[in-house]
Amino acid sequence: MKLPKEIKEKKKQKLKTKKSRRTKKKKYSPKTIKSERYASKPKKKFKDTFAPYLIIIGVVFVIIIVFITISFENKEGGGDNSNPYKTNITFKTIDGYTIKLADHQGKIVILFFFDLDCPPCGPEANVISDIDDDYSNSQVYILLITVHYWDSNDGLNQFKEDHNLNRHIVRDDNSNTHGSFFNIAYTPTTLILDKDGGEVERLIGHDSNHYDQIKDEINGL
Repeated sequence: MKLPKEIKEKKKQKLKTKKSRRTKKKKYSPKTIKSERYASKPKKKFKDTFAPYLIIIGVVFVIIIVFITISFENKEGGGDNSNPYKTNITFKTIDGYTIKLADHQGKIVILFFFDLDCPPCGPEANVISDIDDDYSNSQVYILLITVHYWDSNDGLNQFKEDHNLNRHIVRDDNSNTHGSFFNIAYTPTTLILDKDGGEVERLIGHDSNHYDQIKDEINGL
């Protein structure tokens, strides 16, 4: 059965209205939903977002600077580590004496690093003993330093007696403070410092020629 013309026209008009309403509805996608969600929240300023992190970084930086400064000041009294006379470096002997190396400025200084478990240290100690016999204390100052903090006083005193060494012995600590200061990697090591504290010779191990080398260095200064 055919509908009247007016009814048909009204039906068409209703369909057009519904269609136009559908097209006006906003289409949503995951991207638009996400953007609108963030747009609805109040935006934080840059300083509000990163200020806590900047404060933490600043505090860590200050702590690092303070730690480095304290470590530097505590290392052998601080100062110029290339020259022991410009530092507050001191040595504590096994007899309880305190020796400040700078007090011997103006002399040739020989630092003999050794330990009791070192086979070549004995023969090299004989070389140091011969050098000691050849020069007065006003010319050459000799200091014996064991790098092993566990070397006993009895053993060290016996070492002095066996090799005729009439000089003070210093025991390094368990942090190897003196050895690190002078960059000692092996024993025996003999350092010769000039009258101003500069290192002029470093002899490692034992060699029969070391006696002549040390004498030549001393006589040339």
